[in-house]
Amino acid sequence: MKEIKLIAFDLDGVLTDGCGSWQEVHKALGTCDAAEEHAKEYLAGKITFDEWARKDTELWYGVDIERIREILYKIDLMSGIEFTIPRLRRDYKLVIISGGLQILADRIKNMFGMDYAIANELLTENGRVSGIQQIVDFKGKGKILQEIAEISDIDLEECAAIGDYLNDIPMFKVAGFRIAFNPKDERVVKFADEIIYEKDLTRILPYFK
Repeated sequence: MKEIKLIAFDLDGVLTDGCGSWQEVHKALGTCDAAEEHAKEYLAGKITFDEWARKDTELWYGVDIERIREILYKIDLMSGIEFTIPRLRRDYKLVIISGGLQILADRIKNMFGMDYAIANELLTENGRVSGIQQIVDFKGKGKILQEIAEISDIDLEECAAIGDYLNDIPMFKVAGFRIAFNPKDERVVKFADEIIYEKDLTRILPYFK
């Protein structure tokens, strides 16, 4: 394996500790039941991922974007992040690639001086939610990692990926080194080089020296 130069992180469940940025907003706004129906439609193949995201976002139309920001900013950080990310930043390019919401991804990126944060952007009109710019779909993380690696003049074999769910598998397939961090589905484990079953981000440090 080549020397790692870039580490790509999933956001929800890896850098933050909670049920995910979409789910946290649904919980706070009381839209969980409708969102669950949309998820069932997607998993049954009745709608595309983009349609799923659009239908979910429609549940929030007219909500003040600052209310969304307030909800997202209350999400707990993953234990150990305050030590781990500054330590890794000394030697590696650090990237967030998330199917979650850009507001939260940007917050973590800016807090810790990470290099890139790619997620899905809520659109607004007069300061209120009016739509979604879907950038990271369910199968898109691998392509995004490839694009960032190319821009950074880094070989994919020099990239590590850290994730926990099925949508991280495309990223795992192209990265040179993969860590499943508290995986939510055992299918993720099949594509991982290492597995961590503990909510402590410092546990990844021994793999990056």
